[in-house]
Amino acid sequence: MLAPMSTSRTDWAEVMERLIGGDRLALLEVSRLLSGFLRRWNAYDFRDEWDDLIQEVVLATASALSEGRIRERAAVVGYLQSTARFKLADRLKRHLRCREDDQLPWEDTLGGAIELETAEQPGDHSHSELDQALEELDPAKRQAVLAVYAEGMTYEEAAAATGLPLGTLKRYLRDGLGSLRRAMRPRVRRRR
Repeated sequence: MLAPMSTSRTDWAEVMERLIGGDRLALLEVSRLLSGFLRRWNAYDFRDEWDDLIQEVVLATASALSEGRIRERAAVVGYLQSTARFKLADRLKRHLRCREDDQLPWEDTLGGAIELETAEQPGDHSHSELDQALEELDPAKRQAVLAVYAEGMTYEEAAAATGLPLGTLKRYLRDGLGSLRRAMRPRVRRRR
């Protein structure tokens, strides 16, 4: 195991200059420093992205040094730390945005694998049962379900029409459809 490095005794400007010159050991030193920051910030959810994030920080810092944007040698470690923090925050925001845009788990199967039995028989009450199940939904969830599935709005249009954030709308859709599915379960059968 390597001994921890002290940021106060290390001339990080010199380490970065060696790195720019192609010194692999310098890259390892900077990587250890940046990994230490990420560990301290408990960024373990993004552990698989640390290598890419460290590379981005190293490139940004090397560029700033080469262009003279870091005027004092002692400021290099602060630049590395603040750049790492900003790059981590950017990845977190991107990750959350991607999760909002993900297809909801029930979207693949709702249209194809599950269908209501629609036997053309006298006394068929599927529409009144559906209406009753819709009425039992929380009003916000009912509004979301009807906007998307009855009025045919896109998620973005429904979010704008209801005033709900996109992620909240999708959660309401998932929860509302789950409630409807449970309410209509006796009438639902799986296609083979």
